[in-house]
Amino acid sequence: MGVLQDLRFAVRMLLKERWFTAMASLVLALGIGANNAVFTLVNAVLLRGLPFNDSNQIVIVSTRDTRGRNSGVSLLDFEDWRSSARSFAGLSFVFSGSFNVSDEGRLPEQYPGPYVSANFFKMLGVAPVLGRDFTPEDDGRGGPPVVMLGHSIWEQRYGSDPGVLGRTIRLNGVNATIIGVMPDGMKFPFEAELWLPTSQLAPAIRDQPRQARGYTAIGRLANGVTLEQAQAELTTIGARLASTYPETNKDLAPHAEVFAEATNGGQLRLIFLSLMGAVVFVLLIACANVANLLLAKAARRSNEISVRVALGASRWQVVRQLLIESVLLSLLAGVVGLVLSIAAIRWFDGQTQNVGRPYWIAFTMDWRTFLFFFAVSTGTGVIFGLAPALHVSRTNVNEMLKEGGRTGSSGIRARRWTAALIVAEVALTLILLAGAGFMMRSFLSMYRMEPGFETSRLLTMNMILPARKYPSLEDRNTFLQRIEEHLSASADIEAVSTTTNPPLSGGGTRRLEIDGRATDAEQRPTVTILSIGPRYFDTLGLHAVQGRTFTTADGQAGREGAIVNERLVALYFKGENPIGRRIRLAEERPTGPAPGWATVIGVVPNVLQRRENAQQIEPDAVAYVPHLQNGNMARGALLLARVRSNSARAGETLRQEIRAVDPDMALFNVRTMDDLLTQQRWPFRVFGTMFSTFALIALVLSALGLYAVTSYSVAQYAREIGVRMVLGAQPVQVIWLFLRRGFIQLGIGLALGFAGAMGVGRLLQSLLVRTSPRDPVTLTLIVALLTTVGVVACIWPARRATRLDPVVVLRHE
Repeated sequence: MGVLQDLRFAVRMLLKERWFTAMASLVLALGIGANNAVFTLVNAVLLRGLPFNDSNQIVIVSTRDTRGRNSGVSLLDFEDWRSSARSFAGLSFVFSGSFNVSDEGRLPEQYPGPYVSANFFKMLGVAPVLGRDFTPEDDGRGGPPVVMLGHSIWEQRYGSDPGVLGRTIRLNGVNATIIGVMPDGMKFPFEAELWLPTSQLAPAIRDQPRQARGYTAIGRLANGVTLEQAQAELTTIGARLASTYPETNKDLAPHAEVFAEATNGGQLRLIFLSLMGAVVFVLLIACANVANLLLAKAARRSNEISVRVALGASRWQVVRQLLIESVLLSLLAGVVGLVLSIAAIRWFDGQTQNVGRPYWIAFTMDWRTFLFFFAVSTGTGVIFGLAPALHVSRTNVNEMLKEGGRTGSSGIRARRWTAALIVAEVALTLILLAGAGFMMRSFLSMYRMEPGFETSRLLTMNMILPARKYPSLEDRNTFLQRIEEHLSASADIEAVSTTTNPPLSGGGTRRLEIDGRATDAEQRPTVTILSIGPRYFDTLGLHAVQGRTFTTADGQAGREGAIVNERLVALYFKGENPIGRRIRLAEERPTGPAPGWATVIGVVPNVLQRRENAQQIEPDAVAYVPHLQNGNMARGALLLARVRSNSARAGETLRQEIRAVDPDMALFNVRTMDDLLTQQRWPFRVFGTMFSTFALIALVLSALGLYAVTSYSVAQYAREIGVRMVLGAQPVQVIWLFLRRGFIQLGIGLALGFAGAMGVGRLLQSLLVRTSPRDPVTLTLIVALLTTVGVVACIWPARRATRLDPVVVLRHE
């Protein structure tokens, strides 16, 4: 009955002091809601894993060199791994691609999908909802051309018709029979919409040499086998292959990693863990604020506690009563926080649509989220309520009489508690502000980053050139030339060209060798390479600053040429004229014959291409070559079109014109260059906004904490203020009496917080763009902002002390 009585009394107290309950609940709701929202995101990205049974057993296997660089998987290496490894319940080859799907009476559409081994779905533990799975016969050389459809294609393209089984459709110009439909939501591994067996790989891909490592392997660990054990076995197999095939496998070894960690690790993991740390800080600040409010409230309850003690209540009974009140208050705040967190989760979900997040990541609450929410809601009540409860429970009648009933159980101990809490609030707020400042400065730096060309009216779109239909480099180049010529005649198109990578989206890497300079192969600099169509720079609106740009004749035998940007010239042709010089662009690990020499025919302005180094101030060095010279040109190409007016109408025109050249060709990812740049900036915009929101909440809470503590001090020392003013104290002296204590707390908190801010800068360093983790401007502005807010929060209530009527105060005392 004792606990029930305490619970009823706690409810009456919260209802009696409605304004205190509302204020404390709102403060706590901000902290609890922020924690629940971010934990939901962390759970979806880092904890929940793949939507398969024992998903932590699903691993991705790649090939790495001695420097830790990933070079993919070759089909021949994979076959050796699969025949030798015993640590896996299954191992599947995966070659991700895109397919132009066309059949009678329907327009061609493009869908992503992989070639996989026949055991792929059995390994994952997923069965088709319609039809049958792949069989070993499907995967054998000369197997029948079959395809497994994703559920969304079946619904959207074929109207959920079960009669699609056995129907023949064209995939990249090849007829294939539909044998099954996968369950709704199954898109593994990379947003797949259909799957084909590896037997359907084009000979140009299937018969590549061992050093061609552009593929992936996915496996499931055998029961009872750890990742470390599987890695040890793969290392042994890799050493044997390196000994057997030294020309292609020297210094290379297979590397296994849990699939979910490989796809959601690195910077993404750091960002979410940083966000989790930020909201924990917000919750601690909220707890400190409410603890200070409870300490102030305790002064008014000293008589009540003294009576309880005098009537025989033990210290534990007093603490229990106060903790029940605190926990009840935090649970009430949790209800409000849950509503706030749902709104925040929906906002984040909307902001991250169509940014390339894995299909299995759904920002929904599950048992982990609700368990975390309940733990935070109850634990918060204990955290902020324990210190005031322990403090108040030490109240005794002698102390009350000695202090004249003015401060009750407060006094020196209470002031020490409040001072420590305020210092902690200021320190945590400064750390949060620093993290938000660094992220927002990075976002602004990236937003102001000039791409180097005019982005307006520029459309980008992707297309896939099937290996069976366009098997050779000459075939692909001829097709690209045809569509450029065909589209150039359109009235809606001002200029059009093709490339392997759009600006700010990376490119190939090559070792630069300059004719006449003897350098060791390992010491040759690495530059970015793009293969482009002849009107690429016209489409971007750029002109050569030296020499000329490409023509349709460049790249043919005897006319091998290259164009370099100004950054490459500044780095490797200092004081020299690069026009007419010969360069060679060689792969670090050649997969074919060494490329020939190319003559530099032009120099163009810098266009930002690669963003791997966030702190890189200057653009990267780029060499451009004609498509004909790119012996490793991928089967995907990007079409760039400078349109004259309406981009939507121009996009439809492009589709129609390309279908006139190839009826099976489908364009996808049609968007403006401005949209592409916006998508690339989304992490800084979204996460910067979240950091800033949490920092703003912390700033407001800290200001409220300083204000509340100063106001309480003014009320606590009203009698002393009256005596001082009667004796002739000036208003400035009275104000300084309270500001001094606040400034000391503010100064200690700023010092501790500044040290923490430096640590946050180092933690976020890999995420920052053109921003130093010790950026003096950001840190100075943040310290100035927090100092200003803290001073105002102290001055405001301190000024009220000068307006007290000494006579009224002394008469009341």
